[in-house]
Amino acid sequence: MRYVIMWPMLKPIPHKKTKAILFDLGNVILDFDFTPAFRKLSGASRRSAAEIKTFFLSSGLEALYDGGKISSRQFYAHVKKELKHGLDYAKFRKIWNEIFTLNREIADLIRRLHPHYRLVLISNTNEMHYEYIRLKYPVMRHFDRKILSFKEKIRKPDARIYRKAIKACRAVAGEIFYIDDREDLTEAASALGLKTFTYKNNAKELTKKMKETGIL
Repeated sequence: MRYVIMWPMLKPIPHKKTKAILFDLGNVILDFDFTPAFRKLSGASRRSAAEIKTFFLSSGLEALYDGGKISSRQFYAHVKKELKHGLDYAKFRKIWNEIFTLNREIADLIRRLHPHYRLVLISNTNEMHYEYIRLKYPVMRHFDRKILSFKEKIRKPDARIYRKAIKACRAVAGEIFYIDDREDLTEAASALGLKTFTYKNNAKELTKKMKETGIL
């Protein structure tokens, strides 16, 4: 006699519905280019634009500023001492801030999503940039919470800043869809259970992914 073993049917694991969307800022909502700032700073100092770029890339000063370890005035003082420029604080701030361009497709998408999802911003940014962006770009008003490195004193990809963002989303990790332009940052978030998308300046691919996951 043959015996047939009947295994119990396994129910599929339900897909967690997205309740919140987490957006990076730079190169997602706003494109940025420091080149004009380096050129203008060069015009006020004895350093070339290339030398100024190298200074910012190698000094670690911007990471300290983004991480809330130094104030805006301290950042300005350090840069002035190093570059020996003759700009006052207001003129330096203007040059430092005028590097952004709005990604209109993403801004429109955010406006479309806002009535239906909790929206949270997570960004490695500094005080001068954030205050400028907050006042200049109305799309920022659509975010329910903003997790900013200079305020939290933690920068991505530190898991602690993602945990703060998860809490701000008022959802569990699997109910959050996170968009960032850097793969190392989406991988860090994915390790904590977030659904992620690495944005490469292609809004159509993002909306396609959102449709596939039932967000749109």
